[in-house]
Amino acid sequence: MFVFAYTFALETGTSPTLDTNSQQKRNRIISLSFASLLLLLLYGPLANWFVAADRVLYDQLAGGMPNEALKNTYIASIDAKRSTPAELLEQYGQVVQVLQNSGVSRIILANPPAIAAADDLPGWTALLDNPSPVFVPTRHRFSDIATHDGFVTIRPDSDRVLRKSDLWQLNAGFLSPSLPLAIDFESSESGTGSMLSKADDVIFFSSYVELPRIDVMGLLNANGDISLKGATVFVDSDKPYVDAAAMLPSGQLVTISEITAALLADLENNRTIGSPPSIKALEFLIPAMLAIIAVLFLPDRNRREIAVLTVTVISILLLVEATMLYGLQLRMDLGRPILIFVGVAILSAWLVIDVRKASGDAFRKGSEFLSAGRLEPAFAEFRRCNPSEPVSASMHKLSLAFETQAKPERAEAVLEWMKRTVGGYPTGKSSNHKTGGTPERLGRYVIERRIGRGAMGSVYLAKDPRINRAVALKAMPIEEEFEDEELKEARLRFYREAESAGRLTHPNIITVFDAGEDKGLAYIAMEYMQSTSLKNYTDPKKLLAPKRALELAAATAEGLDYAHNQGVIHRDIKPANLLYNPKGGSIKISDFGVARMTDNNKTKTGIVLGTPMYMSPEQLGAEELTGLSDLFSLGVTLYELLVGETPFKASNIAVLMTKITTEDPAPVSSRRAGLPPSIDAVLMKALAKRPRDRFSCGAEMAIALRNCARVS
Repeated sequence: MFVFAYTFALETGTSPTLDTNSQQKRNRIISLSFASLLLLLLYGPLANWFVAADRVLYDQLAGGMPNEALKNTYIASIDAKRSTPAELLEQYGQVVQVLQNSGVSRIILANPPAIAAADDLPGWTALLDNPSPVFVPTRHRFSDIATHDGFVTIRPDSDRVLRKSDLWQLNAGFLSPSLPLAIDFESSESGTGSMLSKADDVIFFSSYVELPRIDVMGLLNANGDISLKGATVFVDSDKPYVDAAAMLPSGQLVTISEITAALLADLENNRTIGSPPSIKALEFLIPAMLAIIAVLFLPDRNRREIAVLTVTVISILLLVEATMLYGLQLRMDLGRPILIFVGVAILSAWLVIDVRKASGDAFRKGSEFLSAGRLEPAFAEFRRCNPSEPVSASMHKLSLAFETQAKPERAEAVLEWMKRTVGGYPTGKSSNHKTGGTPERLGRYVIERRIGRGAMGSVYLAKDPRINRAVALKAMPIEEEFEDEELKEARLRFYREAESAGRLTHPNIITVFDAGEDKGLAYIAMEYMQSTSLKNYTDPKKLLAPKRALELAAATAEGLDYAHNQGVIHRDIKPANLLYNPKGGSIKISDFGVARMTDNNKTKTGIVLGTPMYMSPEQLGAEELTGLSDLFSLGVTLYELLVGETPFKASNIAVLMTKITTEDPAPVSSRRAGLPPSIDAVLMKALAKRPRDRFSCGAEMAIALRNCARVS
């Protein structure tokens, strides 16, 4: 309800002022309401749906628990194929008699053949009343004449996995033990029976350690190689896997004899997994505690802190459940508490995004008001923004504007706000001028701040006051770096970059608007794009999805195809020169700083420019280049985006050049799972040593990449 109300307020433009305290209070109320709703759903009407989280987590942990098998224990399985019920019963009798003659300590018939009530059991009374005890299931015909019996009940959960077994069952008004517990009670060496004598006791399964099997025919013919004196033997007619009665949390398919053996092993080895009432109480207390923690600590955090805190809490919960299970043999289900905490964390992250959007809208409106000279509305909007460096910079401009309008008291109010929220003036700024080497203007462009460094100088965010457009201004201190003839050559080279890039108008290429010189700086005004370079996605831990990487490479190939048709070669294609906007999904090629015109002779062949590990063999050899060199560099870039490593690596430039010109890279499908072989074929063609063996143009490469993306 709170979420809907707040969403409505945003849509109707009546969102509250972004005061920090009111933000936190509002977010906590929303989070508390959401957590309460989750608690009601997960432990109320929808408990049967969400209990799967507990089960999955338990299965993952319990399935890997190390278990011990019963010592000196075997399974003798009779082949019931082509045997009548009478013949099968006769074989059971023969096997039991041979085992008793062999001196076994106990015989267990966990799943004997069905016997009609009218059938006689000649000879079975003597077999079942023998010094070697024979254990049979309760309510079977054998239990009428046997002295040792216990109930066998298989009750899998709704997902058909057997996770627990009752130790006691009400039978004709009396509590009867389960078959494994009855066997354990008869053991003179174990005191477990006295410890598990409560009617509500339940133990949980983990995994089954397979028991050796006896060749029944060899046993009956008295030519077995195994000494069975003192052994425990299960006798059944169930084939492994084929006649499985259930699946354990470990994923093993087991027969009734194997289920009984697994429980008996846990009882006799004192490794039973239980869940006493105190644990059940904690299972209901922990979700409430986690909900309180989430409501108190998550809403006023940023997304990174929310993620770190969530991962930490989940890790602690997993460690607690694993410790209880492995160390204390206690089952404590924490799957649903984890869901609750993750749910509140996702909501808190959404609220942070929501606040950022509102703050961004307020900053945009404030900037528009400031540009239009409406200072009071601008001040009101900026105060609704979250404190940040851009907001502080705009407030600084606002204070200067108030001073210009002879309103010193309003300028002082702005400065006081800055002191309270960000502690003073923005970084690198004083009340009168900029410092740190950043010019205030270049030509007609007003500098906002430096946003990076390019191959030929710094890049600034600036504004064109004529049309109020944000631009990226690339500037180089050309007069400081060069002199005399070198200065002339550098100036020509700088304008050549502007000329080559200015000829290109394509959605996948950064547009160049203007070029000039001012204050000893040569500058180029180009399109400003809020983006990040693909270099950030070459970390193996931050790789893009293969399909996305292929689509971005295809868009880049189309941009290169356009540039090549205009006679421009980039010469330095690499992740750092590809600007990606994750929100819009667009990509643009930047920095034609090493490009040369291929339709004139303004530079000499032989100048090797670019980044060596992305260069083509012909570029390393200082040969005449074509656009196919850029396609090779794009292939290297795509390879790095897919696996987080360039195809050619070396400790020095000489070895690197040798590898690029002579060696073939390892297929990417062998280095990252899930990549189709078609990607290997495309990369092998793009990275061919000879230009004529590569794609004929960028458009052809783009088609091949998009075909790969369809099957990725």
